[in-house]
Amino acid sequence: MSEVVAVPSATAGFKAWCLRHIARPQPAQEFVPQIDGLRFVAIVSVVLYHMQGFAAARLTPSGAATDWLRALLAQGHYGVPLFFALSGYILGCPFLGERAVSLKRYFLRRLTRLEPPYFVCLLLIFALKVWSMDISIAALSPHLLASLAYLHGWTYGTQSEVNGVAWSLEVEWQFYLLAPLLFAFIARSRTWGRHIGLWLAMLIGGVAHAMDYHDAPRVGLSLLHYFGFFAAGAWIAVLDSEGSAPHGAKRFDLLGLLAWAAILCCLLTGGAALVPLPALTALVLLCGLRGTMMRRFFGWWPIYCIGAMCYSVYLYHFFVISLLGKIVVASVGTPIPPLQQLLLLPFALGAVLLACAIPYLLI
Repeated sequence: MSEVVAVPSATAGFKAWCLRHIARPQPAQEFVPQIDGLRFVAIVSVVLYHMQGFAAARLTPSGAATDWLRALLAQGHYGVPLFFALSGYILGCPFLGERAVSLKRYFLRRLTRLEPPYFVCLLLIFALKVWSMDISIAALSPHLLASLAYLHGWTYGTQSEVNGVAWSLEVEWQFYLLAPLLFAFIARSRTWGRHIGLWLAMLIGGVAHAMDYHDAPRVGLSLLHYFGFFAAGAWIAVLDSEGSAPHGAKRFDLLGLLAWAAILCCLLTGGAALVPLPALTALVLLCGLRGTMMRRFFGWWPIYCIGAMCYSVYLYHFFVISLLGKIVVASVGTPIPPLQQLLLLPFALGAVLLACAIPYLLI
């Protein structure tokens, strides 16, 4: 009797391809899918934030029926502080582990993983802007050099003229440089001192984040504005190193839902309501790693595969949105009715993610 050979379904084949080519290739003991799952939330929030900004400026006059949706999507800028918290956690885990961290390997890893795609992106966009816009090489070159050195915010007090989203990568690098000293201090502190110090940093960081930096833009584009979120991630790394929070506890699911709701309320309210944001971010990170249902959701392969592409999506999404918007405007004209905008939203999001997957796979 001949054996029946099982033919893998198209879905199974697509999943295998994604896990082989898109998911992070780290060894299993180092890979936490929930981290990339949380990155999914962060990057989709940022993409939707810029989509609503384009729609508000180009597609529909103000006062439209989608204002409630725009108010919601406009809070997508929170994805950037969430990225900062994830960085605090990811960098904290090895420094607080049992094995000593080689500073040479630490900085070499940052350079080899982050610099090639960043430099390629800046040079590509620089060339496209000079070619397609009325901008001279001489005028844009100083901004390119400042962005390549992660100094545009400090130098000009504005977001990069080459790629505006690069400001957050400058903040990340400020933290990368300070992280070894910070975690060396945390590792040598008493247990109670670690927790008190980091919660105090989250509180002070929340106050710093809630302040208006209109008259001090360089501070607003620096680590001084966002350090509370890095402290939030560092605190979760401390909990991991101490083994003081159980995995798979359902109570974390409820706590996580409440924390997400509280974050949305804080963002919509603004002002002083932003003070608890770093502490709430610590809770959503903790619950995403500990809650039974949240671990399943953030550890679902389509979610964490998209999250794995977050760096490339972040670098290119704004320009893809602009190109896609121009195509839509040229095809159907403006204004676009609110209901049609709502129906277009998931297709536009999918198109942006697919387009940004190209540089991820190539670079």
